[in-house]
Amino acid sequence: MNEAVPAAPSSVESMAKQGCEKLGLESFDALVRRARTCRRFDESMRVPREFLLELAELAHLAPCGANAQRLRFHVVSDAEECSSLFEKLTWAGALKDWSGPVEGERPTGYIAILAERPAPGKPAAPITEADAGIAAQTMMLAARSATPEVAACMFKAFPPRAIDVMGLDGDKYEVKLIMVFGVPAETQVIDAIDSNPDGSINYWRDEAQVHHVPKRPLADVLV
Repeated sequence: MNEAVPAAPSSVESMAKQGCEKLGLESFDALVRRARTCRRFDESMRVPREFLLELAELAHLAPCGANAQRLRFHVVSDAEECSSLFEKLTWAGALKDWSGPVEGERPTGYIAILAERPAPGKPAAPITEADAGIAAQTMMLAARSATPEVAACMFKAFPPRAIDVMGLDGDKYEVKLIMVFGVPAETQVIDAIDSNPDGSINYWRDEAQVHHVPKRPLADVLV
């Protein structure tokens, strides 16, 4: 296995880490670092529907614009329905030689995040884009905090009529994100921004199929 060698922390990152420890944020820091996107799962271990419903419960309690609560959640756990929805998703655009997880490595649960349309066929309110992101991250962090851990992947790459597969009214609802869940069957690591052998900042996999996620150092994103 090719182990990722993290870059030496900058003085800014060291200060942030010390602040994290001082404020008692170590556990949450570890959770955020661990809650990376996962694209391969152990399909033999299905995520219970009750677990997915609990994630939706937490997501709908998250902050939203004007407390208008425009988001709706559709949970899919049946194996046949999961398979139908899987076929509508486009996986890992940066991995050109990989078309997605094979049978046995596919997700076992889905939650579609939808927004109510103000009128049939009209776009949902713009603030629901932000609402959906907050809800999605809430579910991803919650899933990773479970025992055993459940991993997730957020999708925006699906055809406009993916809603038909779910049996929902496309005139009434707009699909914002589709989240997939499963017991993780791959390792993801945060890596240095220049770690990708091709010189890009795309995520990449090494020979051992460890999934690397390059991230800029804190000093580069402070303005």
